[in-house]
Amino acid sequence: MKRLKRPHLDDRMLRDLVEGPDVLRPPAPVWCDTLPNWRAGVERMLEPPDLADCAPAGTDITPDDPRLLFHGSMRPVRTPAISAAELVVKQQLTANAKRTAGRIGVIIEGPANTGKSELMGYLGRNYERRLNNRYGHDDDRIPVVALSVPAKGRGGSRNWADAFARFLGLEREGIGNDPTDSICYVMRHCHTQLVLIDGIERLEHGADVQQSFKFLEHISDETGATFLYCGRNSRSIVDPMLRDRETKAEQNEDPWGDHPVLVTSRLGYDKTGKDRFRRIVNEFDKDLRLYHHEPGDLTQLSPVLHMRSKGYLRALSQLICQAAQRAILNGSERISEELLEELMIGRAVSI
Repeated sequence: MKRLKRPHLDDRMLRDLVEGPDVLRPPAPVWCDTLPNWRAGVERMLEPPDLADCAPAGTDITPDDPRLLFHGSMRPVRTPAISAAELVVKQQLTANAKRTAGRIGVIIEGPANTGKSELMGYLGRNYERRLNNRYGHDDDRIPVVALSVPAKGRGGSRNWADAFARFLGLEREGIGNDPTDSICYVMRHCHTQLVLIDGIERLEHGADVQQSFKFLEHISDETGATFLYCGRNSRSIVDPMLRDRETKAEQNEDPWGDHPVLVTSRLGYDKTGKDRFRRIVNEFDKDLRLYHHEPGDLTQLSPVLHMRSKGYLRALSQLICQAAQRAILNGSERISEELLEELMIGRAVSI
């Protein structure tokens, strides 16, 4: 039986060991594609910097300034959609907890740029944090596995087993050895309860979908894990009823199966959409760390941000983050409508 490696070093810690902790490096994303990196992401609670600990207003700003880096992405905003999604996933995990068969997963779908991947990552990290808070940290517990759909390899198939093994840190004993049994053994004995699969839209209807879900359903059957699938039009790919070739649907029967579906969307311009959008902007407002920012300044610009972003969360995040960074760099230290007009997001420029 292959054994699980116990690497306790995430990518940042490994670079510190190799290059030294004081080596300056340009900012880079944190990829949660391995178990140590995922755990580091779970334990990393991003907090806005305290202005009292930052360089005074008017000081030259360096690329690694903590305020500049924080406003590059800011921390996820807890929206009403997140609260609703957490309830659905919690209910499904509770229902599946003692089942050895008959489990169902959860699907997240919606248009591009509506926050699906952010939502899934938030759900996974928050779930693991709650377990750690309740039962304490345990290196032998792996409650969440987080993967993206792997690229096609030779022959057009996807090596799902390698993707799981790489995340878990399983040793591979030679090319061609199938680690599936080891994956199931580790996940079962390390109490994996939730598997996140992002990028479901990459799967192609036909053999690709059938082969992928044959493997994923085997993992679920052997480990007891609940699967959370995410991607555009993912319901039409994941739903087991649509992959059922044995049961003939009755006339006018609902074609969908039993998986709960969380549907993301842009925030529209009706009263409900405007209210939700304003609440989200207000959460960003609370996290801004600009010297001349007054509480509510950004919230007052909600109508402008709504029109510029068209209600898409990715565009909203980019607008606010870039505006905050520009306010820091130009010394204005406040987001205004005039500053937003200077941003090129969603606009074309003749050069």
